[in-house]
Amino acid sequence: MIFFSTIPSAAAYERKQHLYETMHARYNDIKKSDNFVRYNELKTYVQSPEFTSELNHIRSLSYKTSKEHLLVKRLKEVRRYPEVKKFKKTGEHTAEAYVQEYISLQNKITSPSFRQHKAYLKNKNRHKNSEPYLKLLEFRRLAKSKYIREFFKIQKRYAAVFEERARWKVTFQDVFHHERLSAQWDTKPYWSEAMSAESYSFNAEEHFLSDGKNLAFSGDALQIIVRKETVAGTAWDEKNGFVTREFPYTSGMISTAHRFQMANGRLETKLSVPDIKNIYCACWLGSEKGTPAISIAHYCNNRLSMGAYAAGHTASTVKKLTLHRGQCYIFQLERTEKTLVWRLNGKKMFECANSIHQPLYIAFTAGVLGKTSDEKLPAAFEIDYVKLSVEK
Repeated sequence: MIFFSTIPSAAAYERKQHLYETMHARYNDIKKSDNFVRYNELKTYVQSPEFTSELNHIRSLSYKTSKEHLLVKRLKEVRRYPEVKKFKKTGEHTAEAYVQEYISLQNKITSPSFRQHKAYLKNKNRHKNSEPYLKLLEFRRLAKSKYIREFFKIQKRYAAVFEERARWKVTFQDVFHHERLSAQWDTKPYWSEAMSAESYSFNAEEHFLSDGKNLAFSGDALQIIVRKETVAGTAWDEKNGFVTREFPYTSGMISTAHRFQMANGRLETKLSVPDIKNIYCACWLGSEKGTPAISIAHYCNNRLSMGAYAAGHTASTVKKLTLHRGQCYIFQLERTEKTLVWRLNGKKMFECANSIHQPLYIAFTAGVLGKTSDEKLPAAFEIDYVKLSVEK
């Protein structure tokens, strides 16, 4: 037995999905921004051997071991030569080599560029004005910025979610935001086209599946309506084949039987049920025969059935819970080569090994399983959307 209070509401599930979408959009906006591109460029640079080598080289520079220091030292030596002293005293230009050297050294040492470079070499904090160090400061400033910290906060919290969501792409979808059914849906059982132009129900059923007459659009949802009305219709009887009989109720169905079939993937649908005694609502994956089939959700009388049905192998479960009228519920089936996983509003409900590997069509229907409350009819099984995603 499962208590519904332990299952999140559809609204909570959708808020969470909306949050993921919002965070992913924000994450991508930051990732594409000029600041983040610059941050990554600087990060690559400051973590490179090139950066370390350049900064260490600048820090290792010393005036005492420089050529500038040697020039100043040499100038002091040249000044002591007699011919240089005479030149300094009289100013008479001579051709002596030492005088020429003195003039050359004096010009170099008194030049603005020499003085500037000498001051640079004597400055113990010279590296702080270097290009590598300024890039390091820029990188640190960006790393501490609110913008970049927000990116990594989102990444840390939602990286696994983003990775999981990125695995999937939507390949089939209907949101029923229109006034007529799209061409991807059939409104009759699978064998109608092959065996009869009319729709039919099984002889044991209380309702006749009309060909689209019990479908309606309300707001942004498709309704499959169960009505109390007596009609003559075709029924399939295992002994006698197709027979004509009266049905006390009518209902409808939609399926992708001749339009689209699902292999592996993740099917999600948002549903609302009437919750009336002996009225069932169902979403399933079907085949041309009764099996194989996968029940995504079969709800009736406060019981939710889910399972996989194949020749010689059945895996199913029944959860006792109440799906309240007027509330929506999001059902999900994830189908892989090895497993089948069912979820309701994001909470795992059932898991089993997958023994069914052929593609199956998607179907929805509602109907009557026994004596029901006629005064509560008509009743509508509502489908808000259905979408199929497959791994990229």
